[in-house]
Amino acid sequence: MNVKNFLQLPITKDFTVVAGSNGLHKPVQNVEILDFEFSPDIHTVRETIFTPNSVILSSLLFAKQQPDYLVNAVKNLIQLEASALAYKPVIYNELPEEVLALANAHHFPILRFGGDEFFEKIILETMAYAKTQDYTFFLETIMKRLINEDVSAEQITSFLQQLNKPFEKYVFVANFQMQAVSNAQWMQSFLQLEPLLKTGVICKYKNSLFILMTNLSQHFQFEKFLNEWLTIYDISTDKLTVGYSQVHSTQTALHLAVREAFAARLMAEIDMTPTCHYTQLGSDSLLIELHRKDPQFAMHYVKNYLGPLLDEKVDTDFINTAITYIAKKGNIKEVAVAHFCHPNTIRYRMAKIRQLVAPLDNDYVFYERLSAAVKLYLLHSKIAE
Repeated sequence: MNVKNFLQLPITKDFTVVAGSNGLHKPVQNVEILDFEFSPDIHTVRETIFTPNSVILSSLLFAKQQPDYLVNAVKNLIQLEASALAYKPVIYNELPEEVLALANAHHFPILRFGGDEFFEKIILETMAYAKTQDYTFFLETIMKRLINEDVSAEQITSFLQQLNKPFEKYVFVANFQMQAVSNAQWMQSFLQLEPLLKTGVICKYKNSLFILMTNLSQHFQFEKFLNEWLTIYDISTDKLTVGYSQVHSTQTALHLAVREAFAARLMAEIDMTPTCHYTQLGSDSLLIELHRKDPQFAMHYVKNYLGPLLDEKVDTDFINTAITYIAKKGNIKEVAVAHFCHPNTIRYRMAKIRQLVAPLDNDYVFYERLSAAVKLYLLHSKIAE
């Protein structure tokens, strides 16, 4: 959590930044109250009271009719590595220019309350947000490890114990991504259901979202149940791309279920379809595993084969057409519709592409090699995103 996040809390939404706007990236680990600590009449060991990376709340009562006290206070807070000072405008509505200049010079944010917000409520909301963010980060870290690492059964057991939920014998996983939307607001409607999922987990991973459900039966109709469950809570999946895993043992193959759902969702995006089950991937699963195990080797193949199309001097229409050609399984008419042009234009482009990358290959070999290169290229791009 940083100062910018702090300003996005419901209780601080009306706060304004009056100085030090270049320091909003500073981390926030605590919120503390400043009363009379910087008054010359108070003798205390400052280091034992305020901790670094804290937002300091104050009404500035200690500096009533003594504006010079404010400069000393800000200097001390900067030395103590506080993250920001937030003041309630009861004694001072506007701060002296000397104080603002000092804060700006040191990139130390000074925030002004928007109204009569209570100190205690600000502290409680900040700590609640930080706790939620820590749990979110913890879940995302677990997803990352399950996808990228060859974890052991002992590590999976440890993950499940840390999640502190009663998981059943078999696990089913879905990975969701909003189509052509860059913000993550769509995730909130899903994440609010996480406490209701007694034997599973809902969490985000990068710009996608995982739903893990467990059940005593391996014949549990996961997809049907999930869609009915989301319908009950009025959550639409119309604009989502979804990947589904196979059923796996929770205790020994949780990582495979997560990995399969993630891979299926990526391939659904590549094939421009709303839904994909891992069982439908066929030989594409080999490409996914190749890229996971050795992305450098996979990209070396891509650069060697698609290099002529990726050259900056070559029109981007060629690589874009090649991508759509593979997504549409070589259907020229569908490619033409997708690119808003005549089929003959697509035939011309495909002839040029073939001339650039594989002039000697027959039709079947050309399609096979182009398909592998394009899918690896898109997999790499989407994972990098």
